[in-house]
Amino acid sequence: MKNRILLYSAIVLAGLAAVSCTKEPDLIGLDLLPATDKLYLDYSDTVSLVAYTVREDSLRTDELSLSLLGSINDPEFGVTTASIYTQFQLPKNNVTFGENAVADSMVLTMSYKGIYGDSLAPKTIRIYEMADTISYDSTYFSNHTVPVMNELVGSATFVPNLKEADSVGGYYVPPHMRIVLNPAFANKLITADTNDLKDNVSFQKVFKGLYLTSDEATTPGTGSMLYLSLIDVMGHVRLYYHNSTDTASLDFPFGSFGARFNHFDHNNYSGANPALLQQLNGDTTAGSQKLFIQSMAGSKIKIRIPDVKALVAQKKMALNEAVLVFKVADTSGTYQVPTQLILRKLNSDGSYAFLTDETEGAAFIDGKSRSGKEYRFRITRYLQHRLLNPDEADYGLMMFATGAALGADRTIISGTGAGDNKIKLLLYYTPVE
Repeated sequence: MKNRILLYSAIVLAGLAAVSCTKEPDLIGLDLLPATDKLYLDYSDTVSLVAYTVREDSLRTDELSLSLLGSINDPEFGVTTASIYTQFQLPKNNVTFGENAVADSMVLTMSYKGIYGDSLAPKTIRIYEMADTISYDSTYFSNHTVPVMNELVGSATFVPNLKEADSVGGYYVPPHMRIVLNPAFANKLITADTNDLKDNVSFQKVFKGLYLTSDEATTPGTGSMLYLSLIDVMGHVRLYYHNSTDTASLDFPFGSFGARFNHFDHNNYSGANPALLQQLNGDTTAGSQKLFIQSMAGSKIKIRIPDVKALVAQKKMALNEAVLVFKVADTSGTYQVPTQLILRKLNSDGSYAFLTDETEGAAFIDGKSRSGKEYRFRITRYLQHRLLNPDEADYGLMMFATGAALGADRTIISGTGAGDNKIKLLLYYTPVE
């Protein structure tokens, strides 16, 4: 075996020496081979692979450009609920409401930026006051929680309308979520001590923030996730009030520099596909037919190529190209698949490292959805390194959705035993005698 490996390495290195010295010596691709060598191109798709679904521990979700709110009851993934913790701020220092000020009403608004899932399903949103503070300078992950008060600050049941502009006070504004808050909360604000209204540090000691959550979607196939902006012009709570001389309103913005983060709850995947549950519980053989990727700190896929040593022993070749092909198992279109997946190499501590192929650019390594039916990754340089160093420790690859903290999308991939649709490693090579 040792002699075969040495022979293989010598052959590959000799081939590399023949390539133009203006290119990196370990770049072996179709464009690098002499025209005469391309005539002897061979192909294989029989390399054995191991793949299974693993749980995503958590993702960082503080101060992102979009926030998710809602609940989806996915027949494959079970119930997932996204909630928001956010501060709101003074519009200016030393706020006053005038003499004999009385709160008339208070309304929370957030702009819609999209929706995922059943857009026609009614949703119930509930709002509570936070009982503890959060900080813009701190880091928060999707599994973090903050204590909240028992009293409901506001609630609404509605079908989101993302298509039509709304009229507020005679002015048209972008489609947005609008929830009336309880009079008691508005009164708490307008009767606050002047010292609590002098600046945001003082204000947020008393008004620590709001917690927005959604009632769970109870029927499989229903529910949706709202994509909301907390930082544009509609991201605020507006107090309507009057005093001895006038009627007015004042906006308390969430703001770009207000602390906020998303919390994702997968309810321990209750009601999910049994194959997904088996894999999440550690059964690495249960990914034969289906593998599962879900955003919102849900799940990802671990992949190993265990037969590299056997490949070195059996085939003497100059590797031209290696492509991993993943077929989407669920193409019904009910749930939009991620537009792009990410592939990373695993380190011994479980952290990620970029594949060498990615240095050639995103278009080179690929990973984009092909009409929602397939994903491909070019891993030529990664695999060549393994072929040249078969005894080097390798901890496998991890595949997950891009922007998984910002999106609600998911996909189901055909597994390693799914017939013609199974995961394949395509090898294009020049045989060496």
